[in-house]
Amino acid sequence: MSSKFKILSLFTILVITTLSCESGLEGDFNENQLPKTFLTVEKIDRGGDFRLSSQINISWWGSDSDGYIVGYEYAINDTSEGNWTFTRKTDSTFILPITQGLIEDDVLFKIRAVDNNDARDPNGARLIFPIVNTSPEASINQTEIPPDTLFSIASFGWTISDPDGLANIERTEIAINDTVNGWVEIPFSPEEEGRIFISLEVDNTLPGEKEAEVFLGRSYTRALNSNNEPLTVPNLLVDSKNTFYVRTIDAAGATSNVDSLSWFTKAQNSSVLFINDDGNSTSLEKQSEHLSLLGEIGIEPDIWIINTGEVTQDKIALSDQFPSVIDPTLKKTLAKWDHIYWVSNNIDRNITYALDITSDFFDAGGTMFVNIPMKGISQNDEIFNFLPVDSIGYFDEGSIQTGFVINSNTEVNPETGISEVVALTESRQVGVYPIKPVAGSTLLYQTDFRATTLIGSTQDYTRFEGVGVENQEGDLIYFSLDLTNLNGNSNLSDLLNDLLIGRLNFKQ
Repeated sequence: MSSKFKILSLFTILVITTLSCESGLEGDFNENQLPKTFLTVEKIDRGGDFRLSSQINISWWGSDSDGYIVGYEYAINDTSEGNWTFTRKTDSTFILPITQGLIEDDVLFKIRAVDNNDARDPNGARLIFPIVNTSPEASINQTEIPPDTLFSIASFGWTISDPDGLANIERTEIAINDTVNGWVEIPFSPEEEGRIFISLEVDNTLPGEKEAEVFLGRSYTRALNSNNEPLTVPNLLVDSKNTFYVRTIDAAGATSNVDSLSWFTKAQNSSVLFINDDGNSTSLEKQSEHLSLLGEIGIEPDIWIINTGEVTQDKIALSDQFPSVIDPTLKKTLAKWDHIYWVSNNIDRNITYALDITSDFFDAGGTMFVNIPMKGISQNDEIFNFLPVDSIGYFDEGSIQTGFVINSNTEVNPETGISEVVALTESRQVGVYPIKPVAGSTLLYQTDFRATTLIGSTQDYTRFEGVGVENQEGDLIYFSLDLTNLNGNSNLSDLLNDLLIGRLNFKQ
């Protein structure tokens, strides 16, 4: 192609372009086409017993002929402009509201698409949902209830549910003894997933009708009412039987069944708690002897008997006469006393759990006296994490010595500077082991242990012969002989006076 021809062609193109720009674009402007909206289901024809639950999954879609859909707006019943909610989803689960007081209702759901020019489908898609409300439910959790008898703190757990969904539950309420005027709303959050746990704490120093304060959850958080004041429940009776009621109300005003349970609330009359964990048939006789000795030194304690259950294999299960919930209920209950006097016939009974359940008690400055005979147990037993004992009596491998015995009329002697009271055994004691104090603790009492042998004789045991020891902190004394067998000198109350009042500061 010649250069002249190329120049001519380029000139022709420039002329055409110039003329086009001068003449401009011609034709009609196309306005934005509005989006359209569709529901997956166009009509529901169900009545009577075939109405839907108020929890409904609804799906939709939209189209736009000259753009694209950026989202949707929906409204339920009220379709005035201020009541639309934007979403980018094309389906969702809704709890459709039922008019309060009605069992059945027809609920309008409307959806409209929004396009990339922020234009809305003027008609949208609509559907009437015929729904029926289902009553909610409330049931007490049997693993989170008080025992038959308890003191100042009682905890309760219950589960709330609704076939229409948890979001349909408006509130849950409890009452004590009075289901006419005594209902109190208990706050709860969605995070609890329908499982609610509370504690009621009452001043039980005097009998009569009281208000109980409400504490929420395992964290024992004080509940507040609408005025930001401590939430209380009326009508709790101290030194009497009480009945706990719980119910649930949904958004339509439907009320669940009422679940209930009863328990006895005891008064607290002393700063000293006597725990009887003696599982023998003579338990009450032993208790009477201990209480008589305590009475001689001016102490009349509150009594908590926890001697149900039997030791199987190594340990016993925690007594069902304790609250089933350890933390916070049992821990905070035990901390209500300043002093604990704990007796048992077996080191494998509930004292096994003392390290855990008495933590709040000791943190509050409590002091404890433990009287349980020591028997042959593993040197690695967890009880040694609680009692100030390093080890118990043992025999060399191959020795003819087989066990321990303390003869009747054997003196039980205090260490120098501890006391002037010398106790005396009243009967022969077999199978009780001597104890060696852990480092830092104080040996209080010793006695003369003898070892039984394979040949039928007894020999003097000389390794260590401790029977009473105080921990390094000075807030726990463990006595490893049954005190009720040591009153041969009729001075056992004097011994207790020195140990309980003199060293542990017990006060009535």
